Amino acid sequence: MSSPFVIRLAAWSVLMLYLLFDLVLFEGPLKKQVYRMQGSPTEKLSNDLERGIVARVFTKPILLSQVDYGVDDLLWRGGRSREDVGEIERLALRKAVLRELCDLSLLREKVALNDKEFPVTDAEIEAVMLRFSSRFNNPQDLIKAMADFGFEGEKELRFRIAARLQQNKYLDFHIARGIAVTDEEARAWYTAHTESLTTPALRKVRHIFLAALEHSEEDAQRSLNEALDFIQSATNNFASLNSKLSEDERSKKVGGDLGWLSQQRIPNDFADAVFALEPHQPAIIKTKLGWHLVEVTDSKPSKLESFETLETEIIVALETSRRKDAVAEYRRNLHRQHPRKVVVHESLLEEPWSN
Repeated sequence: MSSPFVIRLAAWSVLMLYLLFDLVLFEGPLKKQVYRMQGSPTEKLSNDLERGIVARVFTKPILLSQVDYGVDDLLWRGGRSREDVGEIERLALRKAVLRELCDLSLLREKVALNDKEFPVTDAEIEAVMLRFSSRFNNPQDLIKAMADFGFEGEKELRFRIAARLQQNKYLDFHIARGIAVTDEEARAWYTAHTESLTTPALRKVRHIFLAALEHSEEDAQRSLNEALDFIQSATNNFASLNSKLSEDERSKKVGGDLGWLSQQRIPNDFADAVFALEPHQPAIIKTKLGWHLVEVTDSKPSKLESFETLETEIIVALETSRRKDAVAEYRRNLHRQHPRKVVVHESLLEEPWSN
């Protein structure tokens, strides 16, 4: 190599090192000059507040309108709207959504460096588009929502959806090892939760009901004994007598059928009597509410499914639980790695709804 080339290479290397130290590792003269050209921190803050920029992640803005649409989505999923929310709850919801948006922005920077490794298909994007569009009554509302988000049309919305899907794939790849559930762990969980996994004994029940407030015990007993005699002698059937006598308007519409009942889900005075009866042996019982001519038409014993039957369901449930914790920890690590890259203007969160 010629001497001039070596000199130029050395000079270029020194320049690159200087730029690295000045612009990236430290706040040197050149970086301070860039800051001056951009405006003072006070001027930048004022500009952000005026534009409704509630946060910046790697200098990229997050608008208050984006936060409010995130809040709208949470409320919509819960069957609520902005009118149901007071100022204190609005602030709490905004903070939660903003944390989510900041996390996603940090994650987006990471994914951008590995985007080729996590491709997203058109079918995946279309499925999310359909779910998102279903929230709006007409195309005009969808267009307005995209504008409020700062999206320049459907093309950018699809791009954002693809980015979100890609982020999920990136996350799944990086946390997969930490959420995997072994066969031994699944079996241990099954053993520790056999009681909750056991299906309780069930009785299929129908009744004819007379309310205590409407009848004396003598009248109620006489009416129901006559009905019982008719049923046992096959002179009249249960459904027909129910339509004439029963004062339980809800079950009366279906012949007195109460469906499948577990002992834990019905009042004790009714449950104890019902679960002591044999199927197809109608009897009269008294509860706090009144008198019942009851018949058990079918029964199912309590049952514990085998581990093999429940294994897949248990593993999915455990992995879902672990995934939530693993994602939260991964996001916390991102914030620890880039503490100065997230700037939040919390005062904007106290402003009225943005749109």
